[in-house]
Amino acid sequence: MRYLKVIAQDHSGQGQPDTLHVHFYEDEQLQREATQADLHRLKRLGTTYLKCAWYNAGESEVRHLRIFSQNPSADGTPETVRLHFHEGAQIAYKAAVHDLDNDGAYEVVLSTDVDNDGRANRTDRSRVSALVREFLKVGWW
Repeated sequence: MRYLKVIAQDHSGQGQPDTLHVHFYEDEQLQREATQADLHRLKRLGTTYLKCAWYNAGESEVRHLRIFSQNPSADGTPETVRLHFHEGAQIAYKAAVHDLDNDGAYEVVLSTDVDNDGRANRTDRSRVSALVREFLKVGWW
C-alpha cells in the first residue's frame, strides 16, 4: 500500500506550524521525501493540511497525516481515499471519501472535526475533499 505521510512542525515556538514535510511511503518503507517539484504540486495539499491544526512542536513527528487510497474492484482507480490523523502509532481520528459507483466522483464524505475547531461540519468535509483532490493529483496510489 502506498501512502503520503504529511508532517507539520512549529520550530519557532510561535504556536503555528512553519515547516511541512511530505514523505512518500510504500508498504511502510520510506521511498523518498518530496522534492522541490513535488512541493510545488503539493502546495494546495499543504495549505489545506495546515488548516487542520495537526502539528508538532519542534522536531517531533508524532502528529502526522497518512493519506492513502483503496481499490477493492481492482480496476486501477481509487474508490476510497482514507485520511488517518496519527498521534504516534495511534490513529487519533479518521476521515474518508467513497466513490460508490466507481465513476470517479466521490459521493460520500465521512469526517470528524478535522480542523480541530470543536465542530464537525461542512468546513471539515470541504477540507477532507480538498486534501483528497490534491492527493489524487500526485498519483501516489
